[in-house]
Amino acid sequence: MRGINVISNNLSVNHGFVTDRSIDSQSLLEMVNSARKDCAESMVHNNVFVERIKDELDGETYKIFVGQKNGATIDIVEMSIKQALRVAARESKAVRRALVDKLEAMQEAYIQKRRSGSGLVEYRLAKADQLRAQALERNLASARELMAMCPNLSESANQVIVASLVNPLLGQAVVPLPVLKEHYYSASEVGEMLDVSANKIGRIANAHNLKTEQYGKFFLDKSAHSSKQVEAFRYNTNGVAALRQLLHGTEVA
Repeated sequence: MRGINVISNNLSVNHGFVTDRSIDSQSLLEMVNSARKDCAESMVHNNVFVERIKDELDGETYKIFVGQKNGATIDIVEMSIKQALRVAARESKAVRRALVDKLEAMQEAYIQKRRSGSGLVEYRLAKADQLRAQALERNLASARELMAMCPNLSESANQVIVASLVNPLLGQAVVPLPVLKEHYYSASEVGEMLDVSANKIGRIANAHNLKTEQYGKFFLDKSAHSSKQVEAFRYNTNGVAALRQLLHGTEVA
């Protein structure tokens, strides 16, 4: 994982820094806690919120300052609106919607206030960020629905779903693709290896309860009979060995 690229400044600063392109953590925290209060959720403390921001923006460039609040020294993070939208995505569904609406309204207000011939490019860029944020919310909802419909999928398969829907919108691998340490074989591939049909492999696996983590994993695959995506079990070397034993009474060569 890449290290955080942080621009640090030890001068004491006041919070409340908000523009059409950036926002500081104190201003965002006020918005978060206001939305949480409206949704009857508990408040978030500054230290917890700053750690959450650092974790979400790990590997990215942002600014962090030392500030003052109620006489205490605190960290204040300055981030882009796009980064703030991703931090907001960690909240519950109700709070997230309120935050996205507020951030977009805030952007729009600044853009309208500053719009001019020279500000047209900035307006278009900010509008594109808004559209990406809306698309990100829709894609995250689609990912949750898909994972709910396929409850047997492995953690790595779920990670692939989220990565494929989120990374293209953000233009970078925010959600890394999992690294598979062993090869997994489809029922068709195992059938070819053992000289039987894929259907027979599936029947034997079901009859002997082989579709477990010991023998493989569930992955998302295209249905053979439609364009829908379905859960499909793929077998590891243990699964192939177990099927070979059941079919032919021999161990793996």
